[in-house]
Amino acid sequence: GTARLAQAIGEAAATTLRAGGGTVALEHLELRRFAGDVVASLVDGATSAELDAAVTAVLHADALVVATPTVNASFSGLLKSFLDVLPPNALRSVPTIIAATGGTTRHTLVLDQAVRPMLGYQRAIVLPSCLFVTADEWDGERPSPDLAARIAAAGDELARFTPAASELVEET
Repeated sequence: GTARLAQAIGEAAATTLRAGGGTVALEHLELRRFAGDVVASLVDGATSAELDAAVTAVLHADALVVATPTVNASFSGLLKSFLDVLPPNALRSVPTIIAATGGTTRHTLVLDQAVRPMLGYQRAIVLPSCLFVTADEWDGERPSPDLAARIAAAGDELARFTPAASELVEET
């Protein structure tokens, strides 16, 4: 669900940018694929080709979609660890849409009370739109009509803040 949501938001932004004549490279980073590398980097500074590529992608991104599952009423520890691995100022002035998935709407404030402050601390430009999505908002693999409209609106907002020739990176 989380990766699918991030991809949908990224695609919505890319569609808007392309419609305006922009050239877009969309890259999806699924942090769980190199979680061990993130931990090793935090513990002893070790690095890997995959982690280096992910950090480089973020450093060169013109915009970000940051999506996380809700874990114990907060964002993923893996996301926090990846943010800790990034060089200082890596997110400075980067337009960012935030999203989270969860099993219950009781955790909708995770975005505004945890994710937004963390990314704000790192000087990302966290845009006003954010999406908290539960499993019942999907029709199988596709978003419900209401969710599709929310995704399109978030993508349009991100596109408005992104330069015309862009590289979008989604972190999940």
